Amino acid sequence: MGRVGTEPAGTGSGRWVRPAQADDAGLVEEILTEAARWTAERGVPAPWPVPYPRANFLPRLLRGEVYLAQAADGPAVATVTLQWDDVPFWGEQPPIAGYVHRLAVRPAHRGQGWGRWLLEWAALRCRAAGRGLLRLDCVQANRALCAYYERLGFVFERSVEAGGFRCALFERPLTAARDGRPSSP
Repeated sequence: MGRVGTEPAGTGSGRWVRPAQADDAGLVEEILTEAARWTAERGVPAPWPVPYPRANFLPRLLRGEVYLAQAADGPAVATVTLQWDDVPFWGEQPPIAGYVHRLAVRPAHRGQGWGRWLLEWAALRCRAAGRGLLRLDCVQANRALCAYYERLGFVFERSVEAGGFRCALFERPLTAARDGRPSSP
């Protein structure tokens, strides 16, 4: 597939995001399964089963909330879900935030900034939708992932029980920089 989707303004990264289509379900499932397997092999606490069940993301994919990221004309290397509500974790909320779920990067592409880049892309989408916060969650026992989100400017809000795990809820205010893009922490 050619360059489809969006690139955060001014990044010059050559990275692109596109909405996943119904026929991409196998690809999304593959990326999520690779991520789940990678974390399980390292003993990292995570609630993601191997293989990752398609039923866990398919309704969101069909609603247009699941995205694939790729470099220029290359294959997809990451996936993320950006949704406009998250009752199971955050409860009923006014429409002030976007919620990131299932952010996964293929193991061969980790350490190349894809996670940070996708979070910035999600921040841009949230600001464009008039939302002032970007929220996410992760298993609280995964201290490395919690620390990663904190380094990216996310602030711990509270813990909740979900799916048999204690989850940490994080949010990041989306203040505008002078050029209109989200400010980076």
